[in-house]
Amino acid sequence: MVRPREKLATRESSRDAPDHAARLRAFGDALGAAGFDAAIVSQPQDLYYLTGAAQPSNLVVVPGQRPVLLARRFAELTRAQAPQLEVRSGASFSAVERELRRAGVERGRLGFELDVVPAALYRRALAAFPRFAIEDCAPLLLAQRAVKDPFEVARLRRAAACFERLHETLVAHLRPGRSELELAAEAERTLRRAGHAGIVAQRRWDAALQPEGAIASGPNLATMSGGPITVSGVGLSRATPFGASARAIAAGDLVNVDLGINLDGYHADMARTYVVGEPSERVVELAGHVRAIEDALLAAVRPGLRASDLHAVGVAAAERLGVADVFQGHGGEQGPYVGHGIGLELDEPPVLGPREQTVLAEGMVLAIEPKLISPGFGAVNLEDDVVVRADGCELLSAMPRVVFVLDGAGGLRGELS
Repeated sequence: MVRPREKLATRESSRDAPDHAARLRAFGDALGAAGFDAAIVSQPQDLYYLTGAAQPSNLVVVPGQRPVLLARRFAELTRAQAPQLEVRSGASFSAVERELRRAGVERGRLGFELDVVPAALYRRALAAFPRFAIEDCAPLLLAQRAVKDPFEVARLRRAAACFERLHETLVAHLRPGRSELELAAEAERTLRRAGHAGIVAQRRWDAALQPEGAIASGPNLATMSGGPITVSGVGLSRATPFGASARAIAAGDLVNVDLGINLDGYHADMARTYVVGEPSERVVELAGHVRAIEDALLAAVRPGLRASDLHAVGVAAAERLGVADVFQGHGGEQGPYVGHGIGLELDEPPVLGPREQTVLAEGMVLAIEPKLISPGFGAVNLEDDVVVRADGCELLSAMPRVVFVLDGAGGLRGELS
């Protein structure tokens, strides 16, 4: 079931504090069940999730024992932000080894976040812990992070609500003659004033995104460039080949805005398409198709469904509507996904792709993002964030799920869906 926007729930209170002790116990239990003797956590978002502090530190976790946080710098500040933990100064590998010995762990399997730890640091760890087998514990932590508690859902809801303020800015400033870059500047100003951190955290080492996201118009909509997104824009140069360009927006253009909004560390991920002036019959048709595909996806979301099954729902809807050749891309560059998890990072598991066997669980928060892309028309894109509930899913934003038609003079003419 998808709950309509007029009935969006507000059951979570932003005052509900996360139980970091419970999170640490759950992670320690997962480590023990997977056969790890200990783990070192150092990635900032993982540290924040487990401790409430994202200061540069090494968190030493031994199953069944009290974790210790070793601060590389700013120990007093770290203590203030993680008062439930024992915080000690010095986070060298020799300090970690002392903590492991103190816990009675001198050999075995040692977990690292090998999906993000630099290769040079991994090589140093191999030399520093010769009696340990260093293995990847990131999947355990990311699986735990995938299911959000009420505190996290409340923050994700607040982040998603920021798109409503952005929409007002887009309506006011999106007009012929303005460049994509000028529109991006207005968007970033609005977002920053709304509390957007201006930093979009991503797990990938080879990905980046501007604070205002990917803004693209006209023919730039069909160029997929520079990163793991499909409606990417072309950017200002070959060095940063994504996001807003200097292109002037023209009457009749489609304009896409796709961005991650980081509010208090938690990321919404939403997108809308705008028409500047009179929409063509083809655009009206495409807007209906994208909405129909998203409707099918949202109706299918439920606990127990595999991520790959949800992807198949999107593909089947596109085939039924006759737009499979431009679904999620074109010309052999079609993105193999219809969405992904979101939270402390913009690109969390699971990817809603054809080979992903992760089973959806109640409390997961997903960005659902069907889009149609072709050099013939540009792109029409919808992206919305939902929390998986026992009886379906719940939208986190009240934004209408439509393509907006603007009059090109600072006003809204209508909606297409």
